[in-house]
Amino acid sequence: MFRRNLLGSSIAAIILASGSANAAVLVATYTFNDTLAGDGVSAPTLVSIDPLGLNGFETAIVNGQSQRVFRWNGDGSDSTLNAGLQLDATGLVAYNNYSVELTFEFLESAAFGGGWRRIMDTQNRQSDNGFYVAPENTLNVYPEITGSSIFTTPGFHNVVLTNFVVNGVQEVKAYLNGNLEMVSNTDQLNLDNANNPGHLLQFFVDNLVGPAQNEFADGRIASLRIYDGVIVPSQIPLPGGFLLFSTGLLSFFGFARRKNL
Repeated sequence: MFRRNLLGSSIAAIILASGSANAAVLVATYTFNDTLAGDGVSAPTLVSIDPLGLNGFETAIVNGQSQRVFRWNGDGSDSTLNAGLQLDATGLVAYNNYSVELTFEFLESAAFGGGWRRIMDTQNRQSDNGFYVAPENTLNVYPEITGSSIFTTPGFHNVVLTNFVVNGVQEVKAYLNGNLEMVSNTDQLNLDNANNPGHLLQFFVDNLVGPAQNEFADGRIASLRIYDGVIVPSQIPLPGGFLLFSTGLLSFFGFARRKNL
């Protein structure tokens, strides 16, 4: 395991980098009101990954409001028994310039896999690389970098991931509850990689190929939005309905961290 510090030069540089990428266009919205269908005629329907037959809809309190959510229930002892969601993003977004916004909670810490919990996979479950909550309960783009704010469990959080090209370099940014947690130069989350000819986005399920990591936890999701292009900070909601720029704060500090294989 290794660690290296990554320091941001300035908030202005972050804003300029965001502005130089394609502006975000909302292409699919999922509110989980007893359906996995998306809002809008062009939004594909989500697929429930449900090997145990336990996934379903229920009511939860999200940011102080009662609403319907989707609950996934799987078994973390075996990746083939993980539960979650799958989206066919073919033709929906540019495969190296897109953003994903989720409001969700994990209902448990990972009983297996050393405490890692997968949020999103773009490798068709063929690789350990992806977007996680790390054992330190911080966001992580593995194997590149880790954030610093704590992802509490249980509890709903707003999580945003952007994957885009800026000045010819592939870059990823991740936000937790409106705070910028990390910036990393990596192409691990492109949707046009060799492992993923179907351009699938998969949520909460761990890889099926390679070392048996079993990095999974049950949870509930209240909303999912897919954007073609890059969400900028002013588009990211904060708890209470305020946007990021209304606080005047940005977090730009992270640690790179490698998992033990």
